Amino acid sequence: MNNKKVAKLNVKLKDLFFRWLEITKTFHKLNKQQQQVLALLLYYHYTYKKEVTNPKILWKLVFDYDTRVKIREDSIFEKGLSSNSLENILSSLRRRKIIVDNEIISAYIPELTLDSKLFEVLYQFNIVDNE
Repeated sequence: MNNKKVAKLNVKLKDLFFRWLEITKTFHKLNKQQQQVLALLLYYHYTYKKEVTNPKILWKLVFDYDTRVKIREDSIFEKGLSSNSLENILSSLRRRKIIVDNEIISAYIPELTLDSKLFEVLYQFNIVDNE
């Protein structure tokens, strides 16, 4: 018996990181702004990774001033995001150990190949009581 349900969603690359964090919200419990900032950091990490192979330089670029400006000015934030607000959100992600030493921990980074056109998230439910 086939007990799998598959939902196929077409998303733009940038939106994938937002959907990833929405789907996994049960586990990380980030608020909306934290998710938005983290999604943009993940997006820029993926984008820069295409050209930068040195991980130290890659993470330096992700948290660089220019990237922070791009995040603050992103259209996801209706009125923009102030520099102080962004810093507060980054600090909260550090306190929660999502960002450690200016790197996002691997548990939050979706495993995508640079030429990937498909990303899957699989949930398995282990039923422990039939009642």
